[in-house]
Amino acid sequence: MNTGLIVLFVVLGICLLIGLPVAFSIGISCMALLTVNGYPPLDIVVQRMASGAKSFNMMAMPMFIFAGSLMVYGSTPRLMKFANMMLRKMPGGLGATALAACGFFGAVSGSGVASAAAIGKIIGPEMLEQKYPRGLTVGLIAAGGTMACIIPPSIVMVVYASSSGASVGDMFLAGFVPGFICIIALIGLNTFFAVKRGNKESVEKTDYTAKERLRITGDALLPLLMPIFVLGGVFSGICTATEASVVAVIYSFILAVFVYRELTLREFYKVAAESVVTTGVIMLIISVATPFGWIMSIQNVPALFANWLLSITSSKFLIMAFIFLLLLLLGTFMETLCIILVTPILLPIAQTLGMGVVHYGVSMLMALMVGSLTPPLSVNLFTSCRVLNVKYDEAFPDTLWVILTVTACALLTFAVPEITELLPAVLK
Repeated sequence: MNTGLIVLFVVLGICLLIGLPVAFSIGISCMALLTVNGYPPLDIVVQRMASGAKSFNMMAMPMFIFAGSLMVYGSTPRLMKFANMMLRKMPGGLGATALAACGFFGAVSGSGVASAAAIGKIIGPEMLEQKYPRGLTVGLIAAGGTMACIIPPSIVMVVYASSSGASVGDMFLAGFVPGFICIIALIGLNTFFAVKRGNKESVEKTDYTAKERLRITGDALLPLLMPIFVLGGVFSGICTATEASVVAVIYSFILAVFVYRELTLREFYKVAAESVVTTGVIMLIISVATPFGWIMSIQNVPALFANWLLSITSSKFLIMAFIFLLLLLLGTFMETLCIILVTPILLPIAQTLGMGVVHYGVSMLMALMVGSLTPPLSVNLFTSCRVLNVKYDEAFPDTLWVILTVTACALLTFAVPEITELLPAVLK
């Protein structure tokens, strides 16, 4: 490894350790390498940042963020009632409702933190009131929130597709089965604890009349149609993912303003401003990650890393296991959107071992979902604890069972390509 690369990684590590934002850490480390090497000129960083931000696929991201924010007004409570009606009679029905609602909300928001915060505010207090363990409550809601990363339309999938050249539509299709498996596994874990601890929730004793069932189903029908319109448009070829994101905004706006009449002009300005700020932060990370990936390429880092791995072992199994463990480790220190940092390094190695770009992308997201639950970063777990006023240390040890369940699902996705390749192969 040459001096420039050593400087890059040392500067990057120092910047992250002293608490600089990820975007600034990446940019400073790139400029440090160029300064040490003396070429190319530093303005190449700005040029690469501009080229990374102007991808057509990236236009979908701010629209999905905006659509998810608008769906909070009217749609989320109705989805909650629908999930509760369907799952209330099973042991631990309230926890299962929370997980199903996170899956629904993830399909319309694309944001893990937003899902954990929205569902946590609505159903979390009720779970605590029904004597759910505090650690299990925040762990389940945090894990349910991570489903937004894998259940389409996922913001992170759009980012990964833009950086790797993968098809956005294929990524969306590939995420369905792993997301479903993960939700079922978490519901199974919740049911096990409910039976073991003898949880008897008052909500389970409530029954619905036929009229109430029809009303709740009717109320939830319009929000449930939104992912169908978006994904159906993409997969049928009627529109691109970017165009579908605009459809999502228009549809969610109509629901919030004209159907449910819960979005006022003041709230609309607030939602729009928050969406712009969120988009700006994400776009800055994506922009600076572009010159970082370019530097990794011209410095031949993927080949150097691959040669280093092969010098340790020639076993494909061990190399894949190392990549999986590395992704788990990175996920505990970096936000999920920072997958772009390791994509230029690890993706070429994974492809030489036979992993497709879509399989690797979904497997990476599954591994990084574990990081959003695991200290020290654990952004989703922090969000869940903050929303429910639960101290962070109270989340353990119950949350460890949740983390192990998500890790097992991630490992299964990584090891069995058919899980991600089934739907794209059948529906294309």
